[in-house]
Amino acid sequence: MIRYILILFTVFLLSIASSFAQENYEWSTAKNGEGFNSFLLRNHISPINDLENFKYLNQGRFTKNGDLIAGEKYKLPLLYSTHLASLLGEDHENIKQVDNSLSGAVLYLVAGHGGPDPGAVGSISGHKITEDEYAYDIVLRMGEELLSHGAKVHFIIQDPDDGIRDAAYLKPDKDELCYPSQTIPRKHTPRLKQRAAAINLLARNENKSAYQRLIILHLDSRSKGNSTDVYFYHHAVSSKGKDLALTLQQKMKDKYDEFQPNRGYEGTVGTRRLYMLQTTTPPSVFIELGNINNRNDQMRFIKAENRQALASWLCEGIQENYLKLKMK
Repeated sequence: MIRYILILFTVFLLSIASSFAQENYEWSTAKNGEGFNSFLLRNHISPINDLENFKYLNQGRFTKNGDLIAGEKYKLPLLYSTHLASLLGEDHENIKQVDNSLSGAVLYLVAGHGGPDPGAVGSISGHKITEDEYAYDIVLRMGEELLSHGAKVHFIIQDPDDGIRDAAYLKPDKDELCYPSQTIPRKHTPRLKQRAAAINLLARNENKSAYQRLIILHLDSRSKGNSTDVYFYHHAVSSKGKDLALTLQQKMKDKYDEFQPNRGYEGTVGTRRLYMLQTTTPPSVFIELGNINNRNDQMRFIKAENRQALASWLCEGIQENYLKLKMK
């Protein structure tokens, strides 16, 4: 009998330990005068993406007006966003909240091609390289940067098992999906219609007054001897798209002047009748990152540190564009 009681007690203790181990939160105490934004930022959590989750976890712990109570302990989600964390990969699960400079900004990020379509295909040192894999890796890095500054980010093309990767040669696969979890069509027009519809649906559900921008990343395919700088397209009648494209172009020029002062930069901004620019509702910029067949351009995205630099510079350009509009 005693042995039976001990076994039951042990099972009880193990079940309690297991329940505590599975809790997806930790605790933090609110300081005097703190509002939701300052409290969450202090704890490296995005007010834009996780405020509702935070309120749900802490039902009954606020004032009658719904405010924080100084000295009260609150549960914090351990992950910035479970789904976003899984897309970014294990090494990037916990996004450090740098600041809230992009609070109120909504970004839709699209990596070109994907699924059955690899896009442009090149080779280097005997390795096959495909447009969709490198565009996707840079999109993820760019999304992480934007999230760290408080933006809300929608990844339109998603790969369930390819997070941010530091390898030079990214293994091609065909398991990318279109938001929310749609199989990507093989044919070109249905594929574009699918992702445009996903973007427009998301945009309709966002606050209409929010700063919403669509960024589409591609790699070009030209002859091996043709080197290109990063260049940009926007819709011909979109002043907001043009303004963002010009800001991103200037940011690229400034960065090349800073890090390669004798190189020069010749990336252009222009208009083009592209389906994604014409049929999506958020102001958009279509970006070509380089020629997948040119050796010099290949170094721009083969090296992980260069992919990160591209992502960071594009994020900085978006920050400048957003802050400029906020100050008007």
